[in-house]
Amino acid sequence: MRTCLVAVTDSPFNDKLYIGCEDFKLGGFEGKFSINRGSVAGILTVDTVADFLPRKGPLRQRRTGIAYISNVAVREADRQKGIAKMLVAKSEARARSWGCRSMALHCDINNLAAMRLYKGQGFKCIKVPENAKWPEPKTSPGIQFNFMMKLLVPDATP
Repeated sequence: MRTCLVAVTDSPFNDKLYIGCEDFKLGGFEGKFSINRGSVAGILTVDTVADFLPRKGPLRQRRTGIAYISNVAVREADRQKGIAKMLVAKSEARARSWGCRSMALHCDINNLAAMRLYKGQGFKCIKVPENAKWPEPKTSPGIQFNFMMKLLVPDATP
């Protein structure tokens, strides 16, 4: 399973925000969202492919029950408005609907705002054993990551 959640503002003149990955209803407009009717404020990608999670056995033998957040980005002008927090919450709901029991991500250790966000959402840093063969995202050389996980509590709503 894989999805990209998109947070869209309906106009620069108000704070209405729509988050989804499928059809939207925006004002009187129903159907697929058109970018010229608003602007993208943020995105989050989440999947169950688990390429960055350790496993015993062959690579084709995937981990199950874990959703991995591989990217979160919020436009600079829209930061500090809770958009990333809402995207993470929506991704948790999506992961639950997929039957996942936990979520995982890698966070740049120098991105203090992201570390605060994830810790505030209940993610915990997981100590990776030294010299472990642990896959990490392919980025610029020298970037160090904290591996973080969170157990998903079953949705309490009926």
